[in-house]
Amino acid sequence: MLVVNVMLALFFVGALAYTDDIVLLTPTPSAMRRMLQLCDDYAHEHSIIFNAKKSKCLVAAPRKRHS
Repeated sequence: MLVVNVMLALFFVGALAYTDDIVLLTPTPSAMRRMLQLCDDYAHEHSIIFNAKKSKCLVAAPRKRHS
C-alpha cells in the first residue's frame, strides 16, 4: 500500500479540482504513477475519458546549492 502525503501548510492536499480540471500533487514520481493509475481505474469504472493531449507535467525540486 502506497501512502501519498503532500502537505500545504497544515492541510493534506492530494488533488485539486475545479469543474473539469484536476491537479495531482505527489511527493515522488512513484506516488504520481500510483495516483495516475487510481485516476485511470476510476475513469474506466465511470466511463470518463481524460484528454492526454491537454495534460501537462511539472516537476518542482529544490535547487542544489553550490559550495
